[in-house]
Amino acid sequence: MRLATFNLESFGEDDFDAEALQPRLDALRPTLLALKADVLCLQEVNAQRLERKGTRVFAALDALVAGTPYEDFFRATSLRPDGTAPADKHNLAVLSRFPVVSSRTIREDHVEPPLWRPRSADPLPAGPEPVGFDRPLLHAALDVGLPRPLHVFCVHLRAPIAAPVAGGKLSAVSWGSTAAWAEGYFLASMKRVGQALELRLAIDALFDADPEALIAAAGDFNAVGLESPLRLVMADPDDTGNPALGHRRLRQLDAAVPEERRQTVVHRGRGHALDHILVSRELLFRARDIRVLNEGLADEVRDAGTPAEAGSFHAPVVATFEL
Repeated sequence: MRLATFNLESFGEDDFDAEALQPRLDALRPTLLALKADVLCLQEVNAQRLERKGTRVFAALDALVAGTPYEDFFRATSLRPDGTAPADKHNLAVLSRFPVVSSRTIREDHVEPPLWRPRSADPLPAGPEPVGFDRPLLHAALDVGLPRPLHVFCVHLRAPIAAPVAGGKLSAVSWGSTAAWAEGYFLASMKRVGQALELRLAIDALFDADPEALIAAAGDFNAVGLESPLRLVMADPDDTGNPALGHRRLRQLDAAVPEERRQTVVHRGRGHALDHILVSRELLFRARDIRVLNEGLADEVRDAGTPAEAGSFHAPVVATFEL
């Protein structure tokens, strides 16, 4: 079984325009085919309205997979908080050769948003306000022909970019004070770590039911190395201080790739490994290979505004397992 993750980089405009979409299809489809994935986790999948007041659908995604093996895959996608339809932007999707037994969108189900009163806001809020999570998680249980299902979490954590603070910015890219920027950055950190905590608690709930659960968490974690979100989700016994909790640990498969070949994003000439595949112990025993398909990866800053934008500034990651 080949399990892959790929951030499609804000794929699909608000309105579906087949002609305008074609350059992106031409750029992304060869990468999807090269993955030869049996399970594919996608991030930043936008949904379109085909009618002015109609429900949003994944018309762009349908066009992307048309004529490929993924066209006939089972599919699970994230939903808005009301559970009725996809969001306009940055949805999550799991495409699977194996049947989807169940799926759910997780947003603030395990973690209550923290409260914060921004001191640099103008005007100042009357009191503390909830710091909600910008993005959900997607959990899909797959029937892979084993006695227990494969639990796949499609992940897209918030980027470590300062969150808005009322009255704090002079323009879309310029802050009015370092205090407002610092508070915005702190808020973004809370959102990112809050999402990671929610993922960890959702994983723990699976381990409560089955200590030998087959679990994979794959996606854009917007975190490298030993940053807090990854440490929190993995729950290494070195951090918990309790070897008896070792069966609940997740392992970062892509850590086995040499660091110089691990980068999934290039920013101003520097490579960063932001996209990962984490697995439970029982799935680790079945892992056979892990690769990052980053050959020719464009720089998200230096190549902005060039034809490279038709593709993605993220490299996909693919792992192979023996079932």
